[in-house]
Amino acid sequence: MNPPHAPQDTRPDGYPEWYYELLARTMGEAKADWARLSRRDREAELTLLHRSFDTPDDLSVWPAELDGGAHRP
Repeated sequence: MNPPHAPQDTRPDGYPEWYYELLARTMGEAKADWARLSRRDREAELTLLHRSFDTPDDLSVWPAELDGGAHRP
């Protein structure tokens, strides 16, 4: 069985464009756009979101008021 698209139709991350089109149809355009981002860009955005919320470590034994939140030394 031949693949639906030629091998040269592959993005630098290794996934063919039809994969992202399938994601857009099944999961929505926003999630397909997220998947199209490079790993470095996705990690940068997740880091920014993580730093936007000053939340304590969920596994900490101490309450957030005593533990210093997410930016403790």
